[in-house]
Amino acid sequence: MNVYDFDNTIYDGESGLDLFLFYLRRYPDIIQYAPKVIAATIRYKRHKITIEEALTRYTIYIETFLRRLPDPQGDMERFWDKHQHKIKPWYEDIRRPDDLIISASPEAELSVICRRLGINQFLGTRVDEETMTITHFNFRENKVKYFREQYPDAVIDTLYTDSYNDRWLMDIATHVVLVKGDKQTVLK
Repeated sequence: MNVYDFDNTIYDGESGLDLFLFYLRRYPDIIQYAPKVIAATIRYKRHKITIEEALTRYTIYIETFLRRLPDPQGDMERFWDKHQHKIKPWYEDIRRPDDLIISASPEAELSVICRRLGINQFLGTRVDEETMTITHFNFRENKVKYFREQYPDAVIDTLYTDSYNDRWLMDIATHVVLVKGDKQTVLK
């Protein structure tokens, strides 16, 4: 199977940022969370805190916001109505029926776009739909753990990713393609 990271790989940009901007138009008061989330991101990028510390400290803001949404599934449909055009055209040329998307994006977000693209397999960040709490953050080495749980005997033929944050997946893939914009570089 071929495995794809989503953001900046087959999606042109960061879907999480686009989703935040989408919600900002609908709920302008969420701007109050932006400084905290930006500060956490900067602290993480500067190696001042781990991703686990960032999640522990700041996911409460995301979860609080998610609990207020009256129609999250409808929101995802509306979001993808406006953003589906950002799927990179080269993906359709190489798409296979057994493709798997592995992303830090929430599975509720991925489910809509994957259905629209005819992708049957995806693994993302899991959110309990009743409590709107994050139960699994699918990032870095967590991607391999989740992959092995769901597909214990599967072999990754080719991994497409934009980031060395996926080095754990790179280690278990037969081939690796680094994607920057529309440029693809074979790493192994």
